Amino acid sequence: MNNQNKKIYHYLIGLILYSSLIIGFIFGENSTGGAYNDYIAHREIIYKFSKNFNDTLINFDKESTRHSPFLLIIFSFFYKINLPDTVFRIINLHFLLLTILFFFKCLKVKFPNYNNTVLYFIAILLFLSPTFRSLSIWPDSRLYGLFFFTVSVYFYLNFKHQSNEKDKLKFALLNTFYLCIASYFSPNFCLFVFFFLFFFFKNLKKKIYIYFILLLNILLAIPAIYYIFFLEIFFFLNPTNDAGKTLISLNPANKIILISSIFLFHYLPFFFVTKNKFKLKIKNVAILSFLFYPLIYFFNYENNFTGGGIIYKFSNIFSNDNYLLFFFSFLGLLHIFNLSYKCLNNSLIIILIFLGNPQLEIYHKYYEPMLLILFFTLFNISFNKKNLKNRIFIFYIFAIVFLVISLLK
Repeated sequence: MNNQNKKIYHYLIGLILYSSLIIGFIFGENSTGGAYNDYIAHREIIYKFSKNFNDTLINFDKESTRHSPFLLIIFSFFYKINLPDTVFRIINLHFLLLTILFFFKCLKVKFPNYNNTVLYFIAILLFLSPTFRSLSIWPDSRLYGLFFFTVSVYFYLNFKHQSNEKDKLKFALLNTFYLCIASYFSPNFCLFVFFFLFFFFKNLKKKIYIYFILLLNILLAIPAIYYIFFLEIFFFLNPTNDAGKTLISLNPANKIILISSIFLFHYLPFFFVTKNKFKLKIKNVAILSFLFYPLIYFFNYENNFTGGGIIYKFSNIFSNDNYLLFFFSFLGLLHIFNLSYKCLNNSLIIILIFLGNPQLEIYHKYYEPMLLILFFTLFNISFNKKNLKNRIFIFYIFAIVFLVISLLK
């Protein structure tokens, strides 16, 4: 093919993927399993906001949701103007396509010497993400949080590529602003402020600029701090959970085992394109084996909690126990140690990933497609440029298989 035909071919693939999302919209696709029910439940709260804003805001922690009220408040204005639900949802879908655009922009900054076609095909992988598809079709605050988080990552990557201190400050402030917006939509993202602040402090020579960034963080956080800690509206504590479930939600063994299995699962296609090989050092295996046994002993996640991740589900479906889960979690932790070894950047991100889910249930939508974006942008991962170009199809096979499994589950 000549260059013009290649471009047409590439755009055609993007158009096909976009069309599949529109078809999913028409047929009410719900590949995460809970997106539709969550939207229906949130729609009732949106209606309450549109009718009695103050009362709903003050008593929001009585609602059966752990989602931030921020998006629901914004959506309530659409209810006030009687915008039809279908029109409202199609606007939501097309706005969130900007996530793909900013993911592509992040990739261009992170990999300036890579072919744009390769980066384009990485970015449009989001069209095959069950979470992206479901939450584009059935509006949810998590995906808005991911969008603004991706924008904040874009400005952070620009910050890293600047030599001028004033330019660095500009991009640091923009990063802070958009991360704050992401956190208002989905509070899970607020922990990344520690990651960004650490590297701002490390890379800015004029320390007074750090005070500007800290001041902006404080000013932007004041409404949330007042709402949660002074008005004591702890909406992230689900009122439907009893005391026993609340205690289970604090169990670190559940978090470590399930999240490490999800982490490894989504990293699988990266093994074919990176230089970071999976290492099985006897010393590491021995140490981890010693530390892993207590995790198994205290693990008490149950099927009736829902979620748990694909490995957890397969483990219980095929063998009616958690042995397969424990095996994959062990390998996942080994790989996490490999990525973290002598790499503070990766260590910080991984710690924040584990800390970012305080609730009882652990769902794939909390980590997918966020992990895809993180692996390609914030993680320090050595890619094999040639392999990434020639083996991009592996990511598509993986994404399609995961989407089909999600649709059939």
